Amino acid sequence: MGPRKDAPLRRLADLPERLDPRGWTTTDRLVAVAILAVLVAPVAAAVQAIAHGWQPTGDDATVALRTAGILDGHLPVTGMRSTSGDGGDQSLATHHLGPLQFYLLALPLALAGGSAAGPVVGGALVAATASVLSVVWARRLGGDLGVAVFASGVLLTQWAIGAEGMFRPFNPYAPLLPTFLALLLLWALAQDDRRALPPFVVAVSLIAQSNLAFLPLAVALAALATGLVLRPRLARTRRRRHPGDRTAHRWALGLGVLVWLPSLVELVVHHPNNLSQLVRWATSGTGDPIGLAAGIGHLDLIAPGPGGFRRNSPDLLVDGGGFATVLGIGLLVLLAVIATGYRVPQGRASSAWPARVALVANLGMLATASRLPEWPLAPYWVVTWLPVAAFTWCALAWRVLAYLESATPRLPLRIARPLGAGLVAGGVAASVLALQPAWAEYTSITRVATATADDLGPGEGRHVQINGLGFVPTLSASPAVAWQAHRQGWQPHYLTPWPFAEDAEHLWAGTAPEGTDVVLLTDTAEPELADDVPAGARQVATIPLEHREGTIGVYRDPGS
Repeated sequence: MGPRKDAPLRRLADLPERLDPRGWTTTDRLVAVAILAVLVAPVAAAVQAIAHGWQPTGDDATVALRTAGILDGHLPVTGMRSTSGDGGDQSLATHHLGPLQFYLLALPLALAGGSAAGPVVGGALVAATASVLSVVWARRLGGDLGVAVFASGVLLTQWAIGAEGMFRPFNPYAPLLPTFLALLLLWALAQDDRRALPPFVVAVSLIAQSNLAFLPLAVALAALATGLVLRPRLARTRRRRHPGDRTAHRWALGLGVLVWLPSLVELVVHHPNNLSQLVRWATSGTGDPIGLAAGIGHLDLIAPGPGGFRRNSPDLLVDGGGFATVLGIGLLVLLAVIATGYRVPQGRASSAWPARVALVANLGMLATASRLPEWPLAPYWVVTWLPVAAFTWCALAWRVLAYLESATPRLPLRIARPLGAGLVAGGVAASVLALQPAWAEYTSITRVATATADDLGPGEGRHVQINGLGFVPTLSASPAVAWQAHRQGWQPHYLTPWPFAEDAEHLWAGTAPEGTDVVLLTDTAEPELADDVPAGARQVATIPLEHREGTIGVYRDPGS
């Protein structure tokens, strides 16, 4: 018992020696270079956002305010509101499955003094942590060769999701790089490495809680993981236990309870609770999904070449091509063939497992694509297909390498060195060539929020109601103003009321006390709505928009 208890202490005592580069092997050096490479894009995205003075607007501001609510004592038990119930029937209103992202961002927000740097750094930390862990697990699974192949997949994912996907707190962006990590961890579970279980639980929980559109993917991955963990019992075979299994199982159970505890509490504190609302929505028969046949058309997203795999953009779901779709279908069939273990090279049976994991993940994404509506199409509903596609290509490359006798886990220095240099160059390219944020739009909306906050002055705990008159004023500018007002000590009320109880009621416009100051925002693109501005309201500012024609007007109606 003594030596086992002392092992962590011995490892800690040996840490300075292990960090000394002079004693590193070729593998250690390649891993270090790969980690550096996958950190370039997340760090650059965060630095760029802070340098631009980025402030949260729209849903980003709502995520930031929900996170700030934790620091103010408003502990959330639900995720962001879902658009699944949109369509006129308020009885079907639902939320995403949980508030895990809010809790992950709470500490960075607190350390940043409540500033916008908090969610920026928090988002980049999630992306960076998942990227680094992907490199670590690639080494455990495939040595030097695994690092080279799957670190390249991480870089491809970073390029595809762009800078915004690595720093914005927008809830669909949080699980993108954790998705790639979860696929690697599934492969590790297939290799009977139970150390992968705790981080897998957190990663797949973040996928499941971030957006209802990601639920089929999360369920598919969780089902495969469950089968892998229970495989020895289901096969009625004795499994040799490893020393760390019990610890890994305890950590997985503890983390699972922790990350799902708010959602479990919500089942009791809200009536109706979100689970019952989800069941009601799923069985309502509302909506008009495109179906499996049309969903298969979106397999172009896993196809290399024109019309196929591409960067995240508003056209993600509409820019594909027929040839790319055929190629995507072919890749899916190829994964299915490899998953059977057909003609696996002798002694390299594990080479089929990445393809099996990729097949399950693509089927989960296909389930989501089949449930897409005819219109409107939000690209973030399938944005997790980007890391899945990158992993798919890595899985196919890994299977090809299995046929090469010279492709061994340990690479000679003459090969590892240029591979490491290539990874660093790839890290820089993933940052430089990625789609850049729409800075002009953010700047315009931030100017609206800043002008309003300057007029409001210090809040000292007072309340302010913020009403948007129009599409952009309601969905983009009002949350941005609410964020700036909260930063100045006001208690903002801007969310449209929800038909049922939710833990964001303190942000509802209707919960503002009688006589509260009212801020009204108008848009010259919708001039007819400006008639709703009270005659006694004072015009505060008129902000021209840089990203399109038109101006946003700011009015203030003082409370009594």
